[in-house]
Amino acid sequence: MSSSRQTRNQKLILEVLQHQSQPLSAQEIFLELRNANHTVGLATVYRVLDALRNEGKLQSVNLGDPQTYYQVLPSNGHNRHHLICTQCRQVIPLPGCPVGDLESQLSGQYQFVIEYHVLDFYGTCAQCRGEGGPESGSQGSALLQAKPK
Repeated sequence: MSSSRQTRNQKLILEVLQHQSQPLSAQEIFLELRNANHTVGLATVYRVLDALRNEGKLQSVNLGDPQTYYQVLPSNGHNRHHLICTQCRQVIPLPGCPVGDLESQLSGQYQFVIEYHVLDFYGTCAQCRGEGGPESGSQGSALLQAKPK
């Protein structure tokens, strides 16, 4: 992770993402900034997102469409893992890394330094299947809802 000083635009974009409970696309971030009367161009938003991701401050999330969505990495610097509904695009963050032991095993077995991994599961949530059972209601505050395009 880079220790370089953050630019004004980096601070603005990180602030937008930190105040969201869902991953946002570059266009959504651009609109949030514009609605808050900040003059940042869309091309600048893309450049800053790329720089922040390369510095290990952001994670990109694929919701199954052509856009890339972004969220702030947790303070431990490890990517978050998700369950993503392919119908309503609901994003359910997993509380931890379910493959941490496997990563350590592979690293040792193959003498390979793993820098990061990506793990998201795609499927259909209980609500989209018409099974709005008790487990879906108990996770209401943990759900992230990505805006469909």
